[in-house]
Amino acid sequence: MFFKQVVRSKLFALSGLVLAGGIVLSACSSDHGSMTVEPTSGDANAADVMFAQMMIPHHEQAVVMADLAPDRASDPQVLALALEIKQAQAPEIELMQSWLQTWGVDPMPADEAMQDHGSHGMDGMLTDEQLNELAETEGGAFDALFATFMIEHHEGAVAMARDVLDSGKDPAVSTLAREIIATQEKEILQLRALLNLESSNQSMVITPTLSHIHGAVVDSGGLLVGTHDGVHRIEFASGLTRLIGTSRNDMMAFSGNPDELLVASGHPGLGSSLPNPLGLISSIDGGLSWESISLSGVVDFHSLAIKGNEVVGWDTRGSIQFSSDGGTSWRPGPQVTATSVAWFSDQVWLATVESGLQMWNPESNALTQVDSPAVLVAASPDGNALWRVDQDGSVHRTLDAVAWDRVGSVSRIEAFAADFDVAYAITGTSLEIIPV
Repeated sequence: MFFKQVVRSKLFALSGLVLAGGIVLSACSSDHGSMTVEPTSGDANAADVMFAQMMIPHHEQAVVMADLAPDRASDPQVLALALEIKQAQAPEIELMQSWLQTWGVDPMPADEAMQDHGSHGMDGMLTDEQLNELAETEGGAFDALFATFMIEHHEGAVAMARDVLDSGKDPAVSTLAREIIATQEKEILQLRALLNLESSNQSMVITPTLSHIHGAVVDSGGLLVGTHDGVHRIEFASGLTRLIGTSRNDMMAFSGNPDELLVASGHPGLGSSLPNPLGLISSIDGGLSWESISLSGVVDFHSLAIKGNEVVGWDTRGSIQFSSDGGTSWRPGPQVTATSVAWFSDQVWLATVESGLQMWNPESNALTQVDSPAVLVAASPDGNALWRVDQDGSVHRTLDAVAWDRVGSVSRIEAFAADFDVAYAITGTSLEIIPV
């Protein structure tokens, strides 16, 4: 009963935050940052409306779960992930509330929304008993239960988002659905890794801690990582981190070679005069300075990979985007929901929600299925090794794009980078080293 009352009061309070027409979201999420979406009521159908009505209370329950973590969790990664979940889903609730107002549709009543296990198709909703069980635990027991319950909750949200992609018509709803899928699939991997008892990797604490790791590349003696507030370097020898340059932009996607070309995308940070979103930006001095290349104010890439002058990226419009001139001009590739992209063996490797690992040839536009449930992929700087992290946290490497060797598993991961004979799982608080 306690949790019904909490969620009911929060749902009604949120209804007062609804803005007429378009709404601007400025809070950064774990993998989404700020975005501006103009509701397109003329394109919405019944599936779009039902998605918003159901996802609002579904998100609200996740916020309630995340609010328990500060007083109960013992694992820094659980604390960080709970905060990211709350920062992502609270503004998405406001966005969907604005759509309902524009469409002239009432929110789902709180009592109806909180019925056990979502009798209206809200997959993954926890019962009052489960929520009370979570509230009554603390320490390591809370960490494990939070991960277990949030995995179930996220899987339900992903299923709902995939349904509306199949049945809905509103492009703004589709964009948010892809955002939810890509973000929560990676968070599911993080949560499963926290439950992983197999990992025996060397690990180190990094300090100062970093926020929202979105991508990483191997540098000499360390890693460059794209974060919520700029590019930072992690030293392998000490675990010390430091800001590179002065940019505090939110690097939602980050890739490249520190000695040649780095590319990124995301949102302007404190003191930046760049438009939102950033489109594609690049650096030729190891991240010290950045230049706008294309799609400024239009595109927020969530994944990027480069090979020479060829760039591939994925954003929530849905298609893989390909450039053969360093990102100046683009052409669309296949429609997928990609959680990660990499170049290897003259192919683009895509970790997709729909079909797991896939290979895409930009010249022929051919898409080939690979039998693997990969969530993250990374290629070595020399281009001679491809690594992947599967849904269960297991880590695999191939040298020929045919035979894969399982080399271990991870217990902590937000971003993934690799050299030829070692891979790195990075979070805001830790670095795990996975050798062959």
